[in-house]
Amino acid sequence: MTTNRRPRGRQSALKTAAASVLGVAVYSLFSEDSYLHNGRRSLTSELEHEMDMNSMAAPLSKPPLIAVADDAGATDIYADESMSYLTSSHSTLLPWAQNNLVGIHEMQTDATNMFWHIPKAGGTTAKQLYQCMGMTLTIRIGIEPRYGHDQTDELVVFPPVSGKDWKTVNVDTTIRPGIVRARKMGLVQSHTADLIFTMEPAFAGEKLFDPQNKGRMMALFRNPIDRLVSKFYYLQTATWERTYKPEWKDMSIVEWAELPSEDENFMVRKLSGKLFNEPVNEMDLILAKEFLRQRVVVGLMGEMTESFRRFNIAMNVDVQEERNHRCLEEYFGEKEEVKNSNKHPRVVEGSPEWRVLAQKNRLDMILYAYAEKLFEEQKEIIDSYTTQSSMETEDRSIEQD
Repeated sequence: MTTNRRPRGRQSALKTAAASVLGVAVYSLFSEDSYLHNGRRSLTSELEHEMDMNSMAAPLSKPPLIAVADDAGATDIYADESMSYLTSSHSTLLPWAQNNLVGIHEMQTDATNMFWHIPKAGGTTAKQLYQCMGMTLTIRIGIEPRYGHDQTDELVVFPPVSGKDWKTVNVDTTIRPGIVRARKMGLVQSHTADLIFTMEPAFAGEKLFDPQNKGRMMALFRNPIDRLVSKFYYLQTATWERTYKPEWKDMSIVEWAELPSEDENFMVRKLSGKLFNEPVNEMDLILAKEFLRQRVVVGLMGEMTESFRRFNIAMNVDVQEERNHRCLEEYFGEKEEVKNSNKHPRVVEGSPEWRVLAQKNRLDMILYAYAEKLFEEQKEIIDSYTTQSSMETEDRSIEQD
């Protein structure tokens, strides 16, 4: 007999995470520092009123005391204005995220790097940059039949482009079936890939890694409305894409936005591991925010140079090496220009188009604002990796002497 109920272990894990995150939920969603109540953020006050956050969208005063469960048990903490959840020690992660991925404060050089490719948010630039550096990447091209490695049960590392020395592996880690196949083939355990690209961050984080073979996750984020508008115009003309949509040419953005779409609250959905037909809610948003806070090196598409500086530090890329330096100059030098750009009309904030997209993607709008805040706060943490690395190198030199 089939059943739609989740396995008991999965239910227990979700309940544990939900209980531990309860205190953070109140602060995270309704504090004056949050997206809904920060005048600098994008949503208009009228749209805020329309947002049905458990029927409590109106400003709430912060509770003077919040009980948060952590590894040491229940702890009472005051949620004052200066509290930074980026630096708190409370764990509000699902077990796989807690155990399989490196924390943002950990400089673990033996972790396998994974890049969450959010469509139309700079992921193609990341691929091109690290191809330029000669890295081995797991991307879709690795399983194309023309290379003859798509049916083999063994990992094959090969250069797919003649005359180029970057390599790929015969797995497709961008999609779920490919992730399952990569797991069976022992991709992470083989240490054959320098950088894994995926569009399924939660599924890949759970299935590919384990406590003995951890991953480090990074991602570029873009304003959800800008990202969606870019996709709308791009797929109207991108005949080379499997998702080419010529019929969109005859639609307005408002008409298009009203269609059922897997892009609705895309980021929260992907971080929660939910499928297109599964609704996402405020608890998914809370867990997504905590996942970003504790496990993701955050980059912003509007801050590409600084974002990739941090990614390179996290991945221990030697940017002084001649080839790597040349690649960085090509993409982010004085003559920097947006590669793979898709020019199109912009949607003005407050316009009918903007409002309908913001309303349908309200959880992603909140998550993006949180990512902007994390980007500001992570700089000091990522820069500390270089200090730790220098100290370790100095210690080894002393030991050799």
